[in-house]
Amino acid sequence: MLLRRPVIIAAMLAFAGLAHADDDELTIQGIGISRDVDCQGKNVGVYGAENEIALTGQCGTITVHGSKHKVSFEQGRTLSVSGSDNVVDGGRAKDVVVSVAKNTVTTTLEAGEEPGKLKVTGANNKITLVLSGPSRLDVGGVEQLVEWSTADGAPNPEVRSSGALNSIKRKK
Repeated sequence: MLLRRPVIIAAMLAFAGLAHADDDELTIQGIGISRDVDCQGKNVGVYGAENEIALTGQCGTITVHGSKHKVSFEQGRTLSVSGSDNVVDGGRAKDVVVSVAKNTVTTTLEAGEEPGKLKVTGANNKITLVLSGPSRLDVGGVEQLVEWSTADGAPNPEVRSSGALNSIKRKK
């Protein structure tokens, strides 16, 4: 019975992902899927558990929901990571949202007409950013680690923080 519990939990997370999928979204849903996906400018949703997905090209909104996913991407408008123990490594995104616990995200935060934005909630998430232009970092929750560096000519970010035991610092 104990061995079935992780599979049941992962299946429930995959089912919960159905509520988030829309008709305009390329949806990858399940457990243990390994796949390369060309975004073709569309939104992409990765739901379930333990999927390894490589997203290529320009993506719209990238949603990663569940646990223990490994996702890479080249470029997205928005990156949203929720659940636990997900690892997301990417190229560029204008808005990044990370929630729940123990997620690891590495990307370049890209500015457009508006500053690039990072919003982190939950606990024990680790985010590593390269800031390519004006940026705002909004960090809440507990024991978050946000490390950032700037690309040539990019200003230091505007930082807003709340919560407890959070670390927001320039990467050395």
